Amino acid sequence: MPVKIKKELAFRRVGEELFVVDAAKARLHELNGSAALVWDGLAGGKSESAIAAALAEEFEVDRPTALADAKEFISELRAAGLVEEK
Repeated sequence: MPVKIKKELAFRRVGEELFVVDAAKARLHELNGSAALVWDGLAGGKSESAIAAALAEEFEVDRPTALADAKEFISELRAAGLVEEK
């Protein structure tokens, strides 16, 4: 099911990493380069498939692996309460 980033979150890029602040839960999340690419894709309204294509190109992995990784990370974002259903 498509998701979007929750509006109440603040985020800032520092180098290749992305920091996400969930003030309501007083939590700071640090995302590495590949996770930040997924986050940016979600922020841009891209589909899982489009995000996987970007991952495959950027990190030189095959498309099925990239899609599985994107889905897994999106599930982690959902579990952390950082995204919601569109």
